[in-house]
Amino acid sequence: MNKPLFVLCALLGWLNFVSADVNLVKNGKAVADIVVPENAAPAVRTAAKELKRHIEKISGAKLKIVAKPSANVKNHIYTGESDITRKLGIDTSGIAKSGYRIVARDNYVALAGKDSYHYSKLGKRYKGKNRREYQEVWEKFSGKPCRRPSFHDFRDFNQECGFDVLDATGTLHAAYALLEQLGMRWYLPYEEIGIVYPKLKDISIKTQDVKREPDLAQRIYADGGKGAFTNEFLWFKFMGAGTDKVIPIYHSTGRLMDYPKKQPKEYFGVINGKIDYTSPRLSNKRYRKDFIGYLEDADRFFPNVEYACIGQPDGWSVIDSSDAAAGWDKVKSRGKAGSFSDYAWDFILDVRKQYMKKHPGRKFTVFAYSSTNRVPEKLDKVPDNVLVAFTQTSQNWMLPEFRNQLSRRDEWAKKIKNKDQLLIWEYYTRHSHVYNFPPVPIIFTKFMKQNLDWVHNHANGCMVESGWTAGKEREKTKLITPRIGLSHLMLYLHGKLAWDKNLDVNKLLNEYYRLFFGPAEKEMKEFYEFSEQVWVRPEPRMITSSSGFLTRKDVKKFFDILSRAKQKAGDTVYGKRIDLIASEMEPLKKLHDKLKRSGPKLRAYYAPSKPEIDGDLDKPFWKRKHSFYPLRDMVTGELPEHVKTEASFRWLRDNSALVVGIRCYEPKMNKLNESCKNRDSMAIFSDDNIELQFETDGGIRPKIVINPAGIIYDYCVTGKAEDLPLFYTVKKVAVKKYPDCWTAEILIDAKEIAGKKPIPFYPWGVNVCRQRMAGNTPEFYMLSPSGTNFKDTKCMGNLYLRK
Repeated sequence: MNKPLFVLCALLGWLNFVSADVNLVKNGKAVADIVVPENAAPAVRTAAKELKRHIEKISGAKLKIVAKPSANVKNHIYTGESDITRKLGIDTSGIAKSGYRIVARDNYVALAGKDSYHYSKLGKRYKGKNRREYQEVWEKFSGKPCRRPSFHDFRDFNQECGFDVLDATGTLHAAYALLEQLGMRWYLPYEEIGIVYPKLKDISIKTQDVKREPDLAQRIYADGGKGAFTNEFLWFKFMGAGTDKVIPIYHSTGRLMDYPKKQPKEYFGVINGKIDYTSPRLSNKRYRKDFIGYLEDADRFFPNVEYACIGQPDGWSVIDSSDAAAGWDKVKSRGKAGSFSDYAWDFILDVRKQYMKKHPGRKFTVFAYSSTNRVPEKLDKVPDNVLVAFTQTSQNWMLPEFRNQLSRRDEWAKKIKNKDQLLIWEYYTRHSHVYNFPPVPIIFTKFMKQNLDWVHNHANGCMVESGWTAGKEREKTKLITPRIGLSHLMLYLHGKLAWDKNLDVNKLLNEYYRLFFGPAEKEMKEFYEFSEQVWVRPEPRMITSSSGFLTRKDVKKFFDILSRAKQKAGDTVYGKRIDLIASEMEPLKKLHDKLKRSGPKLRAYYAPSKPEIDGDLDKPFWKRKHSFYPLRDMVTGELPEHVKTEASFRWLRDNSALVVGIRCYEPKMNKLNESCKNRDSMAIFSDDNIELQFETDGGIRPKIVINPAGIIYDYCVTGKAEDLPLFYTVKKVAVKKYPDCWTAEILIDAKEIAGKKPIPFYPWGVNVCRQRMAGNTPEFYMLSPSGTNFKDTKCMGNLYLRK
């Protein structure tokens, strides 16, 4: 062989050697092991287990997890930084923000990243305690009767894995990135239908040296406790959830107000001569001094946290009358979003100044939330050691009142020195049980891309309130995230955009349609594009019988598309995914029928307190006199001249019950017929009585009858026996008699009748009928006059709750 040809062959051979792939599986058999140091941290061990679990699903091969490389195995996956990876020259010291390196060459693959357990460390003081004991631990530590700092939900810690969803877990992200290289996608937190696995007999990793860091340092999915269910917890980690540091942001100033009987009255604002226990008097010197003491306690309780939080109270809507008279309430000049900005920042800057005298290196977080959403007029720039959490709802940017958030956050961006001073607090929560929103696909891919494009350039990340389910629902679904079939895509897209500002959204979506729905790819693309078209209509999110963004035709089209998709997919994993979405949307089919009850709209009010059920409708609990609705002649609908009946409704703030008050004026009190003496006796229907009928959002229809003696007849109508206990019982009823009337007060437990709070989207049906027997002939008066159709649910009124 001549020399040039020899050199060429040698060169080609060398190139082939250095570019050789690293084999992990050959013909369904493992040819590599997974090496994890004995002292490996929790997320590193989890990374190894996840590699083993998913590679087996992909290929059938079972890779062993070992502490040292096996002598009889040619190739190795080194998981986490170790003496071995350091000897191989793999340096992770320059990696930031939960980043990682993947190195594949020779006979090994190395996965190592920035791992930090900063959130896991926060819970040390609560170790061995349940969540109900946290407040006791705090009060024992601080010696003060104020609410504990709660800037983090410690239920985000997963016991099985041993770390928190917000910890920096670069090695785990590297493991998932490697699996994505193989073609795995994890769209839903259900393993059977949520993960797309390629089927491979051989697995080889291409030679590479990849360094990757997320574009956003803060990638937070908050609320509900994301650590409860391991598969869901790991799904959030697969989507890249995590943080590079602890940035506490919570309603800290309100913590001094949560036990008002134990606190000085000067803490609280006085509104029209009365103390308002929801309003802090920020101008008060003692309040400022004691709040600084609270921050110092929080610093000692959670050491090594870089920031102290000066956060306004949740739901703050009024300020002290004297402070307002002094010009601090600027609603007329700044609008609602800026009405309290200067008032709050006067407090913020003073607290910061005083705190820094004792703690000069401290940093601070503050809110731009509700009435402080706008930049204050007198603020030239945000101090360099202050981070602003700007609250927004980008999924509603089709509406003018939400679109204004774009200009407001631009105002803040001009007031800060660098983007590490701005955090976006985002809401993707309409499917959370507390909002009771119809199960509509909330798709806003274009708004999300527009939002994240801005965030990448102006902020250090996002904290997303992603929604949570109630206790029973989470046990049923084994998930914290509500309506996962409807919500998963937007959460997945958010996670991907947080890591990659240059992400091609259309490419990702098209891959999703193809991989997740297979033969129904075309139909499901149509479904999601139609869903976005419906959601972004510039019409009210409130759906009524005559208005709102969602029409009856839309509902029909949704299910027509899903039906065509299911026909294409058949009884396969693709069909099961479509079934999940369709089942979550099923209540939409009845939505417009429910909204078309012919009766009047009846407003319930939040109760000012928990009542003593005693029949007294003159107590402060019922102080809204105008909230009493008159009952009319059941046939003519006219108000009778000789007698009057009125009803009112209160909803307890803990969502546990509806309280109904009914007053029956009676000119012939001595002739009341109240002969029935036994509960649940049909004899009550011959007495003077009040009959209440409801239809809750769950379709359950309780019926309650009460006579002037306080005897009750009650039962429920439901198509599902499992929805109710064996016997339905109204436990708290009281009747009171006066010279000219008799009254009834009824507390109806919501839990027993699957009753979520009645709102305009899902109002309760209601009707009340008074049967008067004290006159010469029986008389009937109804809240929703319906003649003899009192039992017809379409004749009911619509009861809804408004503040």
